[in-house]
Amino acid sequence: MIVPTLRRPDALRRCVQSIADADYPADRLEVVVVDDGKLGCGAMEEAVRPVRPRVEIRLVHTPCVGPAGARNAGAKQASGEVLAFTDDDSVVHAGWLRTLCAAMGGRPRKAAGGPTLNGLPDHRWSAASLSILDIVFAYYNADPRHATFLSANNLAVAREAFEEIGGFNESYRTAEDRDFCRRWLAAGNELIYAADARVYHEDALTMGGFIQQQFGYGRGAFRFLRAAAPEGQLRVVGKFYSSMPRLISALGVAGNGAKARRAALMGELALWQAANASGFAWEALRSAVRRLV
Repeated sequence: MIVPTLRRPDALRRCVQSIADADYPADRLEVVVVDDGKLGCGAMEEAVRPVRPRVEIRLVHTPCVGPAGARNAGAKQASGEVLAFTDDDSVVHAGWLRTLCAAMGGRPRKAAGGPTLNGLPDHRWSAASLSILDIVFAYYNADPRHATFLSANNLAVAREAFEEIGGFNESYRTAEDRDFCRRWLAAGNELIYAADARVYHEDALTMGGFIQQQFGYGRGAFRFLRAAAPEGQLRVVGKFYSSMPRLISALGVAGNGAKARRAALMGELALWQAANASGFAWEALRSAVRRLV
């Protein structure tokens, strides 16, 4: 299992604790923690020390190469035939890894992933971020047996096929999982969405952090669409947005305070779109300037 970390020792401690507590044979589990933010060996060792008697832990350092590069570095150090990925701000469900492996069914051309749930229900913007991911998963994984998008913090793949497509594209700082899934499917492989393979995201976002996050996703979306659909970006984007009303209603906001919650959700989704579109436009402008220089 590969866990990239970025200067979050407390989050890393909770993540590796959840892995150690998982319903999976410890003698078949190896955890590679990749420090990509100069957390320091002492801080990393302190974070993982409580689980060392129970799970094999390896520590790797990378020079701020970004999440894609950190995952690739961890994959190179891992020794198993199956590579599972999560993030330091995620807590895995007890049956997570067993469920992913069962979904793969021992077939090297299948990758499996599942939903990311909000582990901080009292944080409005953390909840908003995960509501957006719910919308994205509902659109791209309508048929779980033929999924088209899995998140990099909840993913298991066979090492051989992972290496064949070159792992994650390290030039991406966001949307690297979208790019990975596109290339994985283009190589004739399969993606499986396993709804019971749950991880809980524990990133306490502020409104500013939410805007920054969605701006970054917009930048990644421009690069992804330019590579995935260079002649048909408007068609691809239009198809997604035409499905938005149905996807939003499927979120199922009900119960006491449902009207106020729906109004708040609409505001959050509008902010998502504004920040995402701004990031998309920013990256498009930078790309145009680079071509002119």
